[in-house]
Amino acid sequence: MTDRTEAALSAAAPSADVEHLAAVLRRRREELAGAAGVRIGRGEVVHRLEAHMWAGVEIPAVGCHAATDPLRLVASNGPITCRRCLGRGRQAQEQVLGQIELL
Repeated sequence: MTDRTEAALSAAAPSADVEHLAAVLRRRREELAGAAGVRIGRGEVVHRLEAHMWAGVEIPAVGCHAATDPLRLVASNGPITCRRCLGRGRQAQEQVLGQIELL
């Protein structure tokens, strides 16, 4: 193989990896689209589901940013129980019961 061919192949490989990851993340967003909330892995706390942009792809995420891996999110039909998600969803900044007030 020539140096030029090797360079072309190595340049094409990351693009294919990025496209595959983007397709997986799009499919994951579609799977979670109808969920009322999400849990992180086997956790008990239900978080607000949002969409964030990553490398030009809209991906599922939790409202409080507690998890960065959208593949760990599990759909939940229960009410949102994450205090940070509930606090961030309010327009006016008000104290959430049970949290320490930051001054």
